[in-house]
Amino acid sequence: MLSKIVSHIPEQFAIAREGVPVIVLMAAVTVASWIGVVLANSQIVFWGAVLLTIITGGVVFLFRSPHRITPDLADLDIVSPADGKIISIGPARESEFLKRDVLRISIFLSLVDVHVNWFPVSGVVKYKRCTDGKCLPAYLDNASNRNKRVSIGIECDDGFCMTVVQITGLVARRIKCHLNVGQHVSRGDRYGMICFGSRVDIFVPRETSLIVKKGDRVYGGITIIGRKCRSHGKNKNFSS
Repeated sequence: MLSKIVSHIPEQFAIAREGVPVIVLMAAVTVASWIGVVLANSQIVFWGAVLLTIITGGVVFLFRSPHRITPDLADLDIVSPADGKIISIGPARESEFLKRDVLRISIFLSLVDVHVNWFPVSGVVKYKRCTDGKCLPAYLDNASNRNKRVSIGIECDDGFCMTVVQITGLVARRIKCHLNVGQHVSRGDRYGMICFGSRVDIFVPRETSLIVKKGDRVYGGITIIGRKCRSHGKNKNFSS
């Protein structure tokens, strides 16, 4: 029923399916509060209804899922998996899927950013792991390996491999990742979200040519963050 409601919302005004139960509940409570205003004729009830209306509008805004058309790109291009700000770029050790020294690009998603996530490349999901952890502020460097997170490893047809990690933060508590190992995915398609923002880390081979820099704003499914090295075949991972 809820899925049918979402499917009839114009794409430019679409909301993420993860937010539908929350929005329906908030809307019902808000409508009930305005009925209470009519029946009680009370200033307290009135201002309570106004507050609930504002909160409901804010929840709808937080769960928005705008239609994105990935531009015509080259096979080597890697797009951003999230909206937000690049807060760090540097060397790191990725010990889950790639199991090697890599480059890490961290994107911070504020409360006003879109919280949906997109595939940065096309390929096959070779790895998925959910890790429990703390809820430290997402902008802290150690949030990458101490907070609750969901990691996925993608292998492209050309052998290029990368890891994308959804990470919770101080406000975010829930991560949605609609994927299974072995699933074929396409660059620019949506695959989940971090409820109420937070952080996404991208791990790519050191040979990858990055286009973005620290401080840049990026948009999921649209902004090119880097390009695969033309010799990416040697990065192929067989440890799935």
